[in-house]
Amino acid sequence: MCKFDNQNLCEISYEAVRSAMDGEPFTMSLVWEDATAVMEAVNQGIDSHLETCYMSDYGDSYEKEERRTKSGKVHTVALSCTVSEESLPVLLRRLFEDGDESGIGSDILTSLGFNDIGIFVGREALGLE
Repeated sequence: MCKFDNQNLCEISYEAVRSAMDGEPFTMSLVWEDATAVMEAVNQGIDSHLETCYMSDYGDSYEKEERRTKSGKVHTVALSCTVSEESLPVLLRRLFEDGDESGIGSDILTSLGFNDIGIFVGREALGLE
């Protein structure tokens, strides 16, 4: 499988996602529902499509990070993610297959420069630069 449907059921190819990444890993720091959604998608391991979204050899990492107040008290735990070009399309497919309840899949696509109908228009066209 080399494609998935976004929140509006518009088809996006793995290649389009990888091209939008422009040779760079995708990084994000997540809390609450977003972190839970990503952890659940990653923890599936190899899925029925025989794909995985965690390959340390490609630089993928998902690490818990404590965020502290100035006094040193932990106020939240975040998930710090670095996702390779190989893994991000698989992660996105899994998030959308699971319903993308938190909206993190849609947010990732927007930050890459995809519009609501699944067309890559670039970050500037979406007012992100």
